[in-house]
Amino acid sequence: MPLQSSPTPRRPSWARPLAGIGRRRFLSLVGATGAWLTATAGSALAAPAGDSEAPDGQADASRTTWWVNDAPIIDGMAPRIRDTLSATARELPWHGRTVKGNSAGALYTPIFVRDMATIQPVLPYYLPPDFMHTPVEGFLASQDRFGTSNGAVAATLNAQGSVDKATVVSDEETSAVHAAYAYYRAFGGTDWLRSDVDGRPVIDRLGDALGYLWTNRRWSDGSLLYRGHTTDWGDVKRRAGAEPTDLETGDGLTISPFDQAWHFRALHDFASMLDAVGRTSEAENQRARAAQVQAETHALLWQASRGHYRVHAHATDWTDPFDEDAVIPISSVLSIYAGIASPQQVIPIFEATARAETDAGTNRAGLTLSPPYPDDFFQSRRMAGGEYQNGAVWDWWGGLQIVSEFEHGQADRGIGHLEAVARAWESVDGVHEWFHVPSQSGQGSTQFAGAAATMAQAVIRGLFGLDVSTDAYRVTSRLGGYSGGLRAVRPGGGRIEVVQSAYPAFLFLDIRAETGNVGRVALRVPRGWDNIIVFVDGRVTPATRWASGIDDYVGTWSIGSGTHSIIVAKVA
Repeated sequence: MPLQSSPTPRRPSWARPLAGIGRRRFLSLVGATGAWLTATAGSALAAPAGDSEAPDGQADASRTTWWVNDAPIIDGMAPRIRDTLSATARELPWHGRTVKGNSAGALYTPIFVRDMATIQPVLPYYLPPDFMHTPVEGFLASQDRFGTSNGAVAATLNAQGSVDKATVVSDEETSAVHAAYAYYRAFGGTDWLRSDVDGRPVIDRLGDALGYLWTNRRWSDGSLLYRGHTTDWGDVKRRAGAEPTDLETGDGLTISPFDQAWHFRALHDFASMLDAVGRTSEAENQRARAAQVQAETHALLWQASRGHYRVHAHATDWTDPFDEDAVIPISSVLSIYAGIASPQQVIPIFEATARAETDAGTNRAGLTLSPPYPDDFFQSRRMAGGEYQNGAVWDWWGGLQIVSEFEHGQADRGIGHLEAVARAWESVDGVHEWFHVPSQSGQGSTQFAGAAATMAQAVIRGLFGLDVSTDAYRVTSRLGGYSGGLRAVRPGGGRIEVVQSAYPAFLFLDIRAETGNVGRVALRVPRGWDNIIVFVDGRVTPATRWASGIDDYVGTWSIGSGTHSIIVAKVA
């Protein structure tokens, strides 16, 4: 956990003026009576004009960027993410409407609903708002394009206007709901939820989507969703057929923790949106349904003795050719991200995930299966062990794993995983769809938008703890003993700059928010900082200490828009 020992941390030019604010306020505050604090800080309180220069990478002030001292490899992720999200931006006509969104990658033309759900949360920092709401509205409009309108949404939006559905999976509707929730929080608000899509309100179409799953994809009389016999999350079925993503008569059926996690999250998303439009009794029904999903998921799929979820349970007759329950699936750690995992499951899941990475010989997050299935297991598309959906590393899921590590008390592990991803991107010179561990090579599509977006989440939401909604913002700096900064620029309006400067006895956290709404701030403190004094905007402020996993935090404080300084001083 690095702490600056010199007064010249590496900063890009945009961060230096903001970083000086806290020092100037501190010096004016302590005066002669605070000489002991000044002596403790030493030259750390010098003006930042002499800071060494960090390469901006994105000198244009209209772009989102970041830097992390002592982990500079992470800096290089920012322009790669920006370029990937820009390169995959699409505009296409679709049944009388213009849809703007992101394709999955350079090799893909359509907009996929599953990918959209993971891309949407960071789009406010990269593309205008119509890249968020028009694809959601397009997928909701697709409900009327099937022979029977039962709430199902299409798998993709494409320029030809054709409608298809990947019936082997059960996460397309839940993905549409989560994407809608991301836009509602970022820009849309209740007016958008009440607006019409082809004559039916958005909020009602979201209910139709979840209703389709409840009516058509539940197994037996419980609350769990079924899918084809795939991996936990993949869209390639085991049995050979006309199309790997289509469910056909005779195909095996499974109950996956991935689908249950996404369903659980979507039910809570929908409940929050129902509350926003005043339909509170319906919201409570959705939360009750989510609790049922969680309880049944834990009962059927959680393996306490192994510390991870099963890759799936079989809903149709099946005899395992090997110990399938020993497979550690990426859905285990994604269950933390989605919120369906219980607090008691978090540490065992992280420990199982670490074992899986060690066994597979990788230091990367996003390992999809460990061990993988045998080379000849999948018959609809050959996937040898370690290839594609059968045990490869996917940064698409790795970014969400890293977010979970930051938010559940494993910040140093999250930073290490970010560094590993950044090195891999440098090594293969790009953001690839998946990574083959044995050959250390990037595979599949280049400029894979899902990977870029979730890694942006890992930095923006995970490392810097930034969350911006229509009525509030939050910063939870998880840098700990690192110096670093984030400039988050929203093309739809507003920006937030966060700069932390770390020294042996001081943390300076300076924030400039152009949001027009209230903010909440907290920060991770290094281990051993048992006695501290906190200054918020020049005033001594009570410090509430709290823990998350193995990490220690101080906060949370209310601030508004404008410029603010948080100073944490370690007292011997």
